[in-house]
Amino acid sequence: MSVPVEAGLHIRRTFEHVPRLRQMNATFLVLNGSASGLNYSSVVDMDVFSGYDYMYITSIPAVRAFFYCIYVLIFVTGICGNILVCFVVFHKNSMQTVTNIFIANLALSDILLCALAVPFTPLYHFMTTWAFGSLLCHLVPYAQGVSVYISAFTLMAIAIDRFFVVIYPFRPRMRLSVCFTIIVSVWVSSALLTLPYGIFMGLIQDPQNGKRYYCEEEWPSEVNRKTFSSLTTTLQFLVPLSIVTFCYVRVCCRLQDRVRAKPGARSLKEMERKRTRRTNRMLISMVLIFAVSWMPLNLYNLVADFYIPASKWPYSNAFFFLSHAIAMSSTCYNPFLYAWLNENFRKEFKLVLPGFISPHLAAERAADNATKLERTLNGRDTNTVQETITTRNKSRSDLFSERRSSQATCARYVASSGPEVVLLELPIDTESHAVLLTAI
Repeated sequence: MSVPVEAGLHIRRTFEHVPRLRQMNATFLVLNGSASGLNYSSVVDMDVFSGYDYMYITSIPAVRAFFYCIYVLIFVTGICGNILVCFVVFHKNSMQTVTNIFIANLALSDILLCALAVPFTPLYHFMTTWAFGSLLCHLVPYAQGVSVYISAFTLMAIAIDRFFVVIYPFRPRMRLSVCFTIIVSVWVSSALLTLPYGIFMGLIQDPQNGKRYYCEEEWPSEVNRKTFSSLTTTLQFLVPLSIVTFCYVRVCCRLQDRVRAKPGARSLKEMERKRTRRTNRMLISMVLIFAVSWMPLNLYNLVADFYIPASKWPYSNAFFFLSHAIAMSSTCYNPFLYAWLNENFRKEFKLVLPGFISPHLAAERAADNATKLERTLNGRDTNTVQETITTRNKSRSDLFSERRSSQATCARYVASSGPEVVLLELPIDTESHAVLLTAI
């Protein structure tokens, strides 16, 4: 495929004068959907870069092997972990809650990101040519951008849902129909916001080597490119980070206030204070991990787009791959943060994993569970018998006192449908003994 000299930007001159910069330009094009291609020639005289000897540290075999291992580990862990999350949610009806549906949507976007961004980016760089055709040149970067938007918007939706549940516990929970509507809106808006990126990608032939092609951005003007880059960074990273931070900070403060205001024994208050601190640490870790994983790559893109001399730094290529690997690693720990730390998910994982690893082990565990259930139903379970004897030995006055005491207190409900364990205290209607519970 040949590109007319007068078509698009003057990127051909970039390739003619700076072959090493051409390779560098190619490496951080397939990133995360950001407008990060370095199409500088429309505003900068590219002759200033002519003859510059770029040192590619990633061309060192040991460094390249290191990045290969990192990307393979991210790919395998991310794909397996997120597929397991989706299987658990869609396989069992009881797991299809609002929060879990959001987590499954996050897992789907991470699978898409793992399948496209993780393998194609290093392959494109190490092969020094785009060998996947013109169609994939448009589709792969576009799909990567869509998946990053979906991940960011879904994390934002999870944070907002938890915010309303904890701050306004007596409001009705979000319905599944509303949840699915939000998810569809997230996918549609992500596809539309990334559309310009897919349109302005193009396959460009190397003037010095007719068999080598580069998948590059070709914007009508430099202003368009920088505007899109700034908008993408704002919507993909800054806005979600701000909203997630605000929601989780408010949730932490509210949980802390509830522990302080709650009457009760000192030992009970201390136990709940520890639980609240553990929950708060988990929420803070979610914010920090989101910021730390995506900030380096977003900063790299902004510097590459707005400060051209930064591309002359000899180790910029290695810094790109390091920041890209950190961003892609989010696909590995999202299943852990948002699923494995959830008690319900963890129980399902323990039931499902033996079936994948060893059908014989799964059968043994199922038989063991059936035996325990049978013992409990037949009244032969020691704990059940002991509890029954203790209850029968209590006098009527003792039972009456316990009932009055329970009515005077608040119902404690541990909500564990999210990754954190949140203790909500809701009053009991002493007339009808109806306990008002709001599940997270």
